[in-house]
Amino acid sequence: MTRNQTQARLPRAAVIGAGIAGAACAVSLQRAGMQVTVFDKSRGVGGRMATRRATWVDADGAEHTTELDHGAQHFTANHPRFRAVLKRAISVGCVATWQPQVHTVWPGTEVVNSFVGVPHMPALTRHLLAGLPMHMGEQVQRLQRDADGWHLVVHGGETVGPFDHVMLALPPSQAAVLLAGHHDEWANALTAVPVQASWTLMAVTQDVDWPWDACEPSRGPLAWVARNDRKPGRSVPRGCASWVAHADAAWSAEHLEDDSATVLNLLTEALANQLPGREKNGTKINWLHTSVHRWRYAQAAHTSSDECWWDGALGLGVCGDFMGAGNVEAAWRSGDELADTVAATMDDEVLPQLAEATVSA
Repeated sequence: MTRNQTQARLPRAAVIGAGIAGAACAVSLQRAGMQVTVFDKSRGVGGRMATRRATWVDADGAEHTTELDHGAQHFTANHPRFRAVLKRAISVGCVATWQPQVHTVWPGTEVVNSFVGVPHMPALTRHLLAGLPMHMGEQVQRLQRDADGWHLVVHGGETVGPFDHVMLALPPSQAAVLLAGHHDEWANALTAVPVQASWTLMAVTQDVDWPWDACEPSRGPLAWVARNDRKPGRSVPRGCASWVAHADAAWSAEHLEDDSATVLNLLTEALANQLPGREKNGTKINWLHTSVHRWRYAQAAHTSSDECWWDGALGLGVCGDFMGAGNVEAAWRSGDELADTVAATMDDEVLPQLAEATVSA
């Protein structure tokens, strides 16, 4: 079954992946005059700029909720174009600066001049993608290409298309699956990219006297602990504190296939060891909510000297944070660079149409 699509005057592009790389690519392609549609298997945008809702019931039976940033904790901005994007985002209230006090034993790792989405991390991506056609909760299982262009095969065998161009803004192993049979050189290269997993603990406790906004423990399984409610725009009920703790890569790899209950117990114990007062008079932490999330594709190694890949003959491109430093800004730069590369290599018949569309927009 194929969804009927009217013949478009301007080139049509599919961006697969609604994280920050996909958002940057999609927005820049649309700005150039292309018709862009975004696909993602998740129900919400943001990728690893993610937020999870926590719910608990207090001793009086009242239900409470809060949100916890269980993916990327913050991001920096050094590139002028990304700083310009953030300046606009700050002006509309979906990004704020965050200068936390971070307790660390590692020299040079203190967080300064960082940013967060407001009121949660996906806010920046939502802002960028506002108004673009999106197919959320729809996983692209494979790509097909014929004389009409690219077709995306989604769940149930249904196809969506045709598209003139396809941009993959996915973790390396997921992009490799879609590239197989179309660009095997890229597929093989992405299959070989080392990717680290990470277990994340989300917790809400009664408030404690913790002097920092975040810390990088020197011992134990945790690499990062943050008071989520101390970020701009976050809140918890009075007398509560919210926490996000990322396990380090080695520990996460060792426990990758453990069941969630086992990991929850281990990481809750590890977080308790970072909080004050536990040993005083047998004081126990009052846990109001605890849960864990496993990120299988938390961090990919930087294995390419390119910021993106583009094959103009196929109309196929790849972008992602693994093309840079593995952080939010690297992801944005990769997606933006891919869109620029596509626009710069459009043939002479298309460029006048793009210019006309941009002027009339």
